[in-house]
Amino acid sequence: MKIGIIGPADRAMAWESHLRPHRSVSEVIITSRLKDIGDVDACLLLDDSEERLARLLKAVKQGYHCFLVSELPTNRDQVEKVYHAAEESNVLLQFSHWPTLAPASKWMSKKVVKPSLVQVIREINHTEYYDSDHNFDYYWIDELAFCLRWINGAVHHIDLKTVSFKGEHLYMLHLFLRFDSGATANIYINAASAESNHHRVAADNNYMLDCNVREQSVRLAEQKNYQKRLYINKQTFDASKSAELASLEFLKSIQLNRPTIYNGYHLVELTKTIEKVKKRLSRA
Repeated sequence: MKIGIIGPADRAMAWESHLRPHRSVSEVIITSRLKDIGDVDACLLLDDSEERLARLLKAVKQGYHCFLVSELPTNRDQVEKVYHAAEESNVLLQFSHWPTLAPASKWMSKKVVKPSLVQVIREINHTEYYDSDHNFDYYWIDELAFCLRWINGAVHHIDLKTVSFKGEHLYMLHLFLRFDSGATANIYINAASAESNHHRVAADNNYMLDCNVREQSVRLAEQKNYQKRLYINKQTFDASKSAELASLEFLKSIQLNRPTIYNGYHLVELTKTIEKVKKRLSRA
């Protein structure tokens, strides 16, 4: 396959290093503009601009399988346009939702395929929060996308509690989701914490998983042979491998003609749920 990378040269070269080792890749073309990409089978679009969905739509309409490496876009109308265009053009889409693509998350999703419960606790040191490039919405949307992708079902009930001062900036959010399957998800975000803490917990009838996201370690608890005692196994993962593994997932999806790990359908469902949550926020 010939793969094009569209974006700044320094970032493009880093991604090229992830693609080159794969036997399925015969050539990598780096350019800053879509019109210069030439005859390729797929492209990586490295774009954090406000125009990234418009550029992605152009690439899709030209028939390229696309991997958009950026913060998740959340404009529902534009996301749906890209999704439907990809379906019509029979091309694959992948989006860089790193909580889903991280090695720890992928390992967890293989152990617990259909969680009955997911709980996310993300406490952000208030100084780190002020210095961050992200606003409050980024944090809860990122975790919402993670829960929706893993549970992979329709949401039929949303409950929401927030803390804000003078009705302006949010500092704390507790979001509860109940799915048609009976599964539930709790998301707690605190942007005024003394210390940073980030855990994702999930369970089904066989396992309990507790991921320390900052350390990229997972504690797996299971009960064996009907004994009361829980057996604990700890796994540690290398978060720096996320981009490499994401590239491999994208290439495998093209070769096997199967949906990507985080695709247009997942993003459309996310934008629908974001709209529901924001309606609740406007009344909070």
